[in-house]
Amino acid sequence: MTSAPARAWSLDETKVDRRLVLSADFYRAEGSMIASARYGGHWGLKVGAWVRDNNVDPHAPKVVAGADYVFTKSKWRFGAGIAWIDEENNINGTRWNFDLSIGYDLPKRLFLQYQHYSHGSGVGLKKDMSNDSWNLLGIGYAF
Repeated sequence: MTSAPARAWSLDETKVDRRLVLSADFYRAEGSMIASARYGGHWGLKVGAWVRDNNVDPHAPKVVAGADYVFTKSKWRFGAGIAWIDEENNINGTRWNFDLSIGYDLPKRLFLQYQHYSHGSGVGLKKDMSNDSWNLLGIGYAF
């Protein structure tokens, strides 16, 4: 008598990969765009550069870098981490910010992603700083 092999059931399905994404702000700095990359599995490193500046005073930052933790289930990805933004402006009032993301994997290695950078004044942190926050919607490619 043979028995079927036990299937491993995993709550988290995050795999190591590289992701490139082009995102645009749609809320406070409409039209500002950032190109960014992430490498990693559960824990990952990110780097990005603003490629278009719109509705930001005095201007959009040049670079963002950070680290995050991603949880994946089926086609959905949820991330939380920290991001350093090289310049302060009316959108991000500090250089250190929380980094929250939600992504959905599409066919052919494409994905949609919502990215939020904020320093937390909405929850009582640094209330004296400007914090309109970056709200970025993008499309990307994973490889």
